[in-house]
Amino acid sequence: MTQNLIYTGSVKDVYTDADRLIFSYSDRYSVFDWGQMPDDIPGKGQALASLAASFFEFLQAQGIPSHYLGQTAPNAIAVQPVDVLRPAWTDGLYDYSAYRAHPTGALVPLEVIFRHALALGNSLEGRLKKDPAYMRDLGLTQVPTSAAEFDPPLVEFSTKLESTDRYVTAHEIEQLDLLSASELSALREKTRHIATLLRGLFEKLGVKLWDGKFEFACHAGRYPQREFLLVDSVGPDELRLTYDGLSLSKEFLRQIYTNTAWAQGMRQSKALAKERHTREWKAICIGELGLRPRHLTAEERDVASLLYQALANEVAGFVGRALPFDAAIRLPVWREHARRLVAQAA
Repeated sequence: MTQNLIYTGSVKDVYTDADRLIFSYSDRYSVFDWGQMPDDIPGKGQALASLAASFFEFLQAQGIPSHYLGQTAPNAIAVQPVDVLRPAWTDGLYDYSAYRAHPTGALVPLEVIFRHALALGNSLEGRLKKDPAYMRDLGLTQVPTSAAEFDPPLVEFSTKLESTDRYVTAHEIEQLDLLSASELSALREKTRHIATLLRGLFEKLGVKLWDGKFEFACHAGRYPQREFLLVDSVGPDELRLTYDGLSLSKEFLRQIYTNTAWAQGMRQSKALAKERHTREWKAICIGELGLRPRHLTAEERDVASLLYQALANEVAGFVGRALPFDAAIRLPVWREHARRLVAQAA
């Protein structure tokens, strides 16, 4: 059966294959909503496919439905297709009117963020200080500080299909008619359950899960009680993990760029785009500020490659799948390389 490419993203390519989709994971990476960065990370695509398969199979065994249908190649998985109803950009605003029909079989246009603990540099602490009323949305009575832990995990929402992600309240979600109050409550509880299952898995590997994000589709039932299917992917690009205090996720790559002129210019570009009521913040960053991300050094690239491969091996071994890489590639090996890199940067 011929596979047809229908989408090229910053990290994966999507193909049609009869009545299913194929997610083909590449060695590309993206940070800070930029899109494809200037380097590839060897082994990353194969690691992400193995991790997605491991996590989806683990969660399905715990009764969590997902769109996952199986791993089809070392760097690819098959999934059940869902409709993506992209909001139109009209008069400086996103138009979500397509969701007023309360569709099933469609992506919920939100990223659902969970937090077991507040990591250093988290955005939540600052947002709550600016808008204390938002605490009610999260069930908090005071602004938490870094390293605060939450049981059950906090859950909040951001937009998924806009050019820049923005956090939205429960009231805004209901005003946009994306979900009913009961659906929103059910989505929070499902997110907490999945997050708790994953935390238990990682604890057995000596890894700490701080926070992460999931995506869902409405796949059955009728409004206002539709049911939710876990979709997209689950892995270190969606989760914030640490191992012996070292970032074991895409946060490792974010930290490399955080204090660069490009990252600072990108924040400035987003602010300028907001003032001008345009979505083209990236064009501002490149065209007006003359800033692009730098290449990784050879050692940064190698340590990032080890990160993905070691984590994929550990998780595959835990859930009983074949190891995708050489069995010698494990987290303690990655840790030693990562520590040397951190020491050099200090």
